[in-house]
Parts: sequence; C-alpha cells; structure tokens
Amino acid sequence: MVYFNYISMGLICVFILIAALVKKKRPFSERFDRLIESRRFEIIFIAVVLIISAALRLIALSDLPAGMNQDEASIGYDSWAIANYGVDRNGYHNPVYPVAWGAGHGPFYMYAASLFIKILGNSLFAYRLPQALLGVLSVLVLYLLLKKTTNRFTAYTGALLLAVAPWHIISSRWGLDANPAPFLILFALYFFVKGCQDKKTWSYLLSAALFSLSLYTYASTYIVVPIMLVILLIYALVRRYITLKQLLLSGVVCIVIAVPLAMFWIINLFKLPEIHTALFSVPRLTALRSNSVFLSLDKDFLSNVIKNIGSLFSLLFSYPVRELHNIIDGFNIVYVFTFPLLLLGGFLSFKRAVKLKGEHFDFAMCAWFTAAFLFSLIVHQNINRINVLFIPVVYFVAVGINFLANRQRELCAVVLCLIMAASGLFVHTYFGTGYRQQIGQQFMHGFGEAARYADSLDRNTVYCADLYTDGRVNGGYLVLMYYCGVEPSRFYSTVQYYNDTAEFRFAKSFDRYQFVLPQDMTADAYKDDVFVLPADYASRFDSRYNIERFDSFIVVSRAK
Repeated sequence: MVYFNYISMGLICVFILIAALVKKKRPFSERFDRLIESRRFEIIFIAVVLIISAALRLIALSDLPAGMNQDEASIGYDSWAIANYGVDRNGYHNPVYPVAWGAGHGPFYMYAASLFIKILGNSLFAYRLPQALLGVLSVLVLYLLLKKTTNRFTAYTGALLLAVAPWHIISSRWGLDANPAPFLILFALYFFVKGCQDKKTWSYLLSAALFSLSLYTYASTYIVVPIMLVILLIYALVRRYITLKQLLLSGVVCIVIAVPLAMFWIINLFKLPEIHTALFSVPRLTALRSNSVFLSLDKDFLSNVIKNIGSLFSLLFSYPVRELHNIIDGFNIVYVFTFPLLLLGGFLSFKRAVKLKGEHFDFAMCAWFTAAFLFSLIVHQNINRINVLFIPVVYFVAVGINFLANRQRELCAVVLCLIMAASGLFVHTYFGTGYRQQIGQQFMHGFGEAARYADSLDRNTVYCADLYTDGRVNGGYLVLMYYCGVEPSRFYSTVQYYNDTAEFRFAKSFDRYQFVLPQDMTADAYKDDVFVLPADYASRFDSRYNIERFDSFIVVSRAK
C-alpha cells in the first residue's frame, strides 16, 4: 500500500498541475452533464451508493470488530440496564449524563442503543446498529447537503467518498459515545443550509434541535458547535438568510434542549447536590476529564499547539498504526494519496467562502472545518476526539476532484479509479483475517463468551483477570456484566473499587465476582471456584482441571 500511495499521490500532483496550467479546458460533455442531472440517474446512483454503504457497515456487524471494546462494554451495559431497569450501573434513574467509569460518557448513544436493545434484545448487533444506521444515513445527508451547496457532480463524488472512506466505515461499526458526533453535526448543518435557501422557520428549528442534541454525544461538541454556530449565524445575518424572529426561536429550541446538560455541568462544576426526580436524575461525577483531554495552559502550551498542527498533517498524510480501532495504516481518513486534493479543495472552498459571493455555500463546511480545526489544536489528540474534523475533509477532497473534472475529464476519471481501487484494497484488509485477529486482541475477543460460560457453571466465585492483574484485559468487569446480564442492583450495592474517586474506576469485586486473582489459583481454597484468564495461563493448571478455550481466553475449573 505504501508504493500505491506514493505513486498515486505523485500522479495526482501532476494532474493538478496540468489542470491548472493547460489553458484549454476539457470538462465532461454536455451529454454527460445531462445524464448526471437526470432524476433517473440520481435515484440509481444514490441507491447503489447506499447499498454499498449499508453492506460495508452492516455485514458481520457483531463479529467485526471482533470482541468488545471496554468503552463499548461500559456504554453497552448502561444501555441494557436503562432498557430493562430504568437505571444505569450506578443506580441513577434515567441520568442526564451517566457517571459510567467515574468521569462519565456521553448519554446520546446510551439512550439510542437502549431503544434498539429494548426492541431487538440484548446483542452486540443491536448495540452497534444505531451507529451503523447513522453512518449509512450520513452518506445520504451529505449528498443532499452538497446537492444544495455545490453542483451535482461534487455531490455524487462526496457521497461516494464518504461511503468508502476508511475512517467512516470503521467508526460506523462500533458503538462509542464520540462516534455519532460528526453525523449529528452534519444533519444539523444540512437543515441550517436548507433554512438559508428556503427561508423556512422549521428548517432552522430542526437544525437548532440537532445542534443541541449533538452536545449530548461528546465533549468536543461543547467547543466545536458554538464556534461553528457563531460563524454560521454571522454569515447568515450578513447575507440576510435568517430573520431575527427565526434566530430567536432557534435560540429558544437550543436552550430548551441544552438545559438538562447545563444543569448537569453547573452541579458538577460548583459541586452542588445531585438531583433525583421521578423522570430523571442529575448525578455528580467522581472527576472531571478536562486535564486529561485539554492541553494545560502552561509554558508548553504554544509548543504543544504547534505539535498538534504537525500531528494533524501526519494524520492526513501518513499516519502510523496507533489506533487500530479507528484507522488502518496506509489508508487513513479518506486515503493517503488524496492529500493534494484535500489541500486544493480546501483552498478553493475558503477562497469562495470569504468572497461572500455566489450560491456555493462553501461557508457552511468552512465554518465546520474552522471550528473543528481550532478544537483539534487544544486537546491531546486521538481520532475519537477530533473526528468532528473529518467530514469537512471528505468535502474538500470532493471539491478538489470537481476542479479536475471541470478542466481535464480524463485525469478526473483516473483519480476516481484510483480511489475505487484503494477502497477495494481497504475492504479486503478490513474484512480479512489479519485485521480481525489484530482488533480481536485489542477488543478482548472471547472474553465475554468465556465470562458467560463461567457464570453458567455451578461454582462459588468467578475470578476474572482485569487491568490491575493483567494488562490484556481492560474493563473486564464491564464485559462480564454485559454478557452475563447482571442486574444493576447486584452491582451498585456490592461493588468495591480500587479507587472510588478515580476518573476511571476499576472494580475489585462485586457480588460473587472477583477481579483480583489469587497468587496460587491451584490452592484447595479455590477448588470450588472458576477462573476466566488469558489463554497462556493454561500451563499453570494440571490434569485435575477442566479448561475451555474461547479465542484468546480460557475458563478453568477443577473437575468435581
């Protein structure tokens, strides 16, 4: 893939240079233009793209990524508990913001998943399905947005790029609270632009509702959405797209939806008493994550911001494997070799946006990119935190491809072929056995099944490896709770943590489950117990023990 990227990127740079220097333009023919403008072609194309999107996001959804990430287990268990008992694992009734590990997680995905679990039953497929469906829907909404803001060819290209973008496919297939954030912002932006064009108040109100709802996904939206809205509203007021009445009504909608979240943060920032009502609760967190998420305002702040700029270019240009659950080396966000098109498209979009002319509405995506870019500079970066940046990136690549299409149609066709070839290589890699095994190790594949089997045995105590006893298991107590369907009251009434006030609390024990392994697991004192361990522990046990294997984990019990 390395040589493919280098060669393709070199070709694209040459193509852009040719397109910029050659005076005689060779755009697509009028016949082709009429074809892509036709209603029949639109329906067929979008149907095909959506089918591809759905296939890439739904096929083997419960098996890939193999296993269950610790954050999935945390949100997944709370989703199941809310769906079945109306409380989370900490005993809070319909929490505005769940405490989770201690520092909380965004409530949007928890409640979305609880609805699907309520309807479909508890399964990894049901838990991940909301994110997969949001991913498919976002492809359609991006097309509708670009159809309104650019031209039909750019809209088709943008939808196709998002459908096969590696980051988008991967993030659509596992349930993290941060993953829906860019999708909800996209939906909100679509209705904002629609309001600018049709002047309908309901479009602005729906946009306001979606922007406010996005605040319940992940903390990145607390900065990105306000900055984005300030830019959008100034632009809309200057162009007279929005009236004062529409602005005020939209503000009311934003405030009403955001009030519970504001109450939560006021209570936590000022250490006020928790709120418990018949409908919802507003809990206190054990710790705030600001120090671990945002850069410190110290003497190194500026140098760290500069490092973040370099990290962003590295991410978009050549990103090493550090977050296998978010990105695969060599493919990156929307394929490494499209980086020159990203720069070109970004330049063209900002150039049009600052002129305040035309009906391209580039200001919309430029506002989003600006807000997300500023946010990405002040945080300790990882893919989940800065994922709000990536849909504008896809848009800029589409604009760059449209530049080639308007000048040298043959070069544009070659670029599209390169992207489709790369997407084929990505699909082969992602759905292949190599990646499945790698991600399975990160996502503790087999641990949940092993825990469920151990729980079904008639034994006194279930001992499980977890982070403080074996670093290969992270949040194993939550995976066990999810797979075994432990009632919330059994957990919150008996749990013992290593540190009750930590940002990330790990359980030592609860009920009959222990997450501190005995020094000598073969001692007679444990002959009536069962152990869930990484597979290499098997050598510690002799023939007196039954050992059942579940991928990289084993269940060990002494024969009766």
